[in-house]
Parts: sequence; structure tokens; C-alpha cells
Amino acid sequence: INPSGSLPPTTAPTANPTRQPSVAGSFFCGFNTPVATGTTQYFCGMTHTNLFQTKAGRTTSTATGASGGQAGTTTDRYAFIETSTGVLGDVSVLQTPPLAATSASQLLDFYYHMAGATIGNLAVQTCVGTVCATQWTQTGAQHAAETSAWTRTFLMLPTGTTSVKWVATRGTSFTGDISIDTI
Repeated sequence: INPSGSLPPTTAPTANPTRQPSVAGSFFCGFNTPVATGTTQYFCGMTHTNLFQTKAGRTTSTATGASGGQAGTTTDRYAFIETSTGVLGDVSVLQTPPLAATSASQLLDFYYHMAGATIGNLAVQTCVGTVCATQWTQTGAQHAAETSAWTRTFLMLPTGTTSVKWVATRGTSFTGDISIDTI
């Protein structure tokens, strides 16, 4: 999350950019630095529910998911929903820790990857306290293959945003893995 509110250059980096929060409310997660133990260690302090997990390399299922993290290295981790389990319509949420509400707009910058025949939906919600509103959504396959380049997305966060949620909804089968990286 970029507190300046200005759009960065449109060229995509070839590796995870180095971003350092400079003011309260800034947040960065590349899913590569352990901050806890067990299954939550790479989630950067974010809460996660249901099917979300992190890993380096391709997802478990064939013909779906990303072949690796956005930076393209063999050790680059990312978050994804593993749709080999669960049922149609299962909702998984990844939410930032509390952000300091500001009086200025902030820019949200992240990468997503949605390859597979049974992709459900990915939405981004911004929250002010406990009231959340959907700001962005994608439904169905957005990438032709697991090896397709990740897509970078920019969103202006409403003034006063205190957290951001990525809400992934499982499609009809195991070929619906949805991936997120470099927030």
C-alpha cells in the first residue's frame, strides 16, 4: 500500500520490488519472510481463512494455479487458494493487519494469477472499521496457463481505509486455484 496515492510507473518489475513502509498505514507482503511458525508463518501477519495457503513453486493441481511466484524465482512464495478440497462457493479471505486510517487516499498495488478451467471469483474489499465494500473483482480464468505472467493491479483506497481483504470464491472443481503476490 503506497501512501503517496500516486500511480507508479506501468512497467512491471522482473523481481519482487523492495518496498519499505514509510508512514503509518503502509503495508508490504511478498509472502517470503517468515513472521510466525506453522501454517501462518509466511502470511505477513495477515489473517487468512479456509483454503488460503502459501508456497514456492507450482500449485499442487495440474492445469491450474501459478507455476511459481510473481518474481519468477524457484524460492519466491505466494498465497493461493488450493481448490483440490472444498466445494463450489467456498469463500476464503486474506486480510491485512489493521492499517492506520489516513485522511489521504492510498494506492493498493498487488499481483494476481487466475489460470484454470473452473476459476471462481477474486474480489478486493476495503474496510473502514467493520464496514467493508467491494472495490474490484475478477471472475473466471484471467490467464491462459500456469506459466502466464502475473497481472499487476492498482486500486485507489478510499480515505479512512483500515484494512483490505482479498476474497476468493471457489469454482466448481480442483482447476480453480487463485493466487496473490507482492502486495
